[in-house]
Amino acid sequence: MTGPTLKIIGVYRPHITSDTWNQQFRVMNDRDCTREYFDKLVLIEAIVDGTDEPFDMSRFGQMQTQVPDDPKPMQVGYDEGLLSEDGDTLTDRKRNCVQGTGPLRFAVYLHQFDPQRPLRWKRGEVICPPIREIPLRLLLLMPYNVCC
Repeated sequence: MTGPTLKIIGVYRPHITSDTWNQQFRVMNDRDCTREYFDKLVLIEAIVDGTDEPFDMSRFGQMQTQVPDDPKPMQVGYDEGLLSEDGDTLTDRKRNCVQGTGPLRFAVYLHQFDPQRPLRWKRGEVICPPIREIPLRLLLLMPYNVCC
């Protein structure tokens, strides 16, 4: 066995409603910062297979271009959701929910995404497909939640 594998199914531009944008604006209190906050936000759908431990979101993301060798300020995935094998059902949506046996399909948000750079995870790096509009099923299953 070669060990765990990670396949990126898609990288999607989430749909941000005006209500969601306004909620985030009230948190940030700055239009430019709020716009920048959402500009490089993506929802990543992936499958991890062959793992016998919870998927470590704290090691899944992109390094900062300013400090490419320092993992401390790495942008990491958050607000993850565990999906059914076909991706049509949300099984769980809480921190550390991507765990179990067999292939695990999940979706996770990531800020400051750079489509020219790979994603890092515990076992190395993966290249992502081009950003697309979010599919309706994920729009319904994984709506963006405003964060503090």
